[in-house]
Amino acid sequence: MNLQMVAQDFSLTPSLQNYLQRRLGAAFARASNRVMRIVIRLRDINGPRGGCDMVCQISVTIPGQPEVVIREVQTDMYKAINAAVKRAAYRTRLITHRRSTPRYEKAGPSPDASQMNEETSDRD
Repeated sequence: MNLQMVAQDFSLTPSLQNYLQRRLGAAFARASNRVMRIVIRLRDINGPRGGCDMVCQISVTIPGQPEVVIREVQTDMYKAINAAVKRAAYRTRLITHRRSTPRYEKAGPSPDASQMNEETSDRD
């Protein structure tokens, strides 16, 4: 799994980077062999003005599937990361589960009631 972090208008501190790596590692542990790449974009929209403007966007690339893109906006970057990672992991689990679960074949035609009655009458 290839992991790429990009910070736009925002300084990516080592503690935030470690936190993000731990959250992604835990959330994508089961699907890590199916996920080709995860790109995380962190951004502070309003800069020093404040407000609900911390954005975490996560793009998950799974071979043969449409890209999963989750965008979360919160007042705190840690909250945005938590929400985005949770949603991205959930969507990824759904996609990988659908892909790995075999589809059931339709059973053959069900026997008619008349055939069932004939079989039971032969036993008498």
